Amino acid sequence: MGKEMRSERTAVDATLTSKGQLTLPASVRESMRVKSGDKLHFTPTDKEGYLVTPVRRGELLELAGTFADAGKRTGDLSIGEMRQRVAHARVKRSSAQR
Repeated sequence: MGKEMRSERTAVDATLTSKGQLTLPASVRESMRVKSGDKLHFTPTDKEGYLVTPVRRGELLELAGTFADAGKRTGDLSIGEMRQRVAHARVKRSSAQR
């Protein structure tokens, strides 16, 4: 869900097909900012409910290869060391893309 709450959002229904497919109503797609081919993540919230959130590809792709060198070091990495490696990898990757 985005930072801004949209007061015009209301509950909507959708029908599951015999193949297990579900068509999201246009208002839901627009609110979630998803389009054809996007992935959705389902997180259990209680006995019967799920929280549905879009998987943002850019966010996942940014992490690709971040820890490729992490296994080369023996011993444990502290949280600070992991954060430094991630920051270094992002800088290195963004420099290479320019």
